[in-house]
Amino acid sequence: MSFDDLDTWWLLLRSAILVLAFLAFAWGLLAQRRDASLSFMRLASQHDQAITEIHRLAEKVSDLAAQVRELSLPSPMTSQRLAAAAPPPPPPPAPLPSASTQGRGYEMAIRMARGGATVEDIVANCGTTRAEARLLRRLHCATGATAA
Repeated sequence: MSFDDLDTWWLLLRSAILVLAFLAFAWGLLAQRRDASLSFMRLASQHDQAITEIHRLAEKVSDLAAQVRELSLPSPMTSQRLAAAAPPPPPPPAPLPSASTQGRGYEMAIRMARGGATVEDIVANCGTTRAEARLLRRLHCATGATAA
């Protein structure tokens, strides 16, 4: 192999280019690794700052919760004023009619319908609705369904 031959020069040139490309690739990987390390260090410091801020805010929230708890406890003076100003409790609801009372009302409504009473009379005397009274008249009226 002599240096006078053109093929030898081309081989040396290709080898040098390959070595330079390898060195450039290695330098690029090292630069990327250094940048990643710096970014990780910045991220770790921001994470530590965030954790300390979270702990500080958690302490503030617990202090505020204690203050709210203290404010929500009734004082004796407030309790007396609230009790004096409170409206009286509503009266208990009227008891619902029992099934036997309702049954007697329907029996009376049926007797009235058989006797030819009007829908208004049945509603007024027996406590049924207008629709129920019409139905009872249709079912039990002596003159038939046209007597509504």
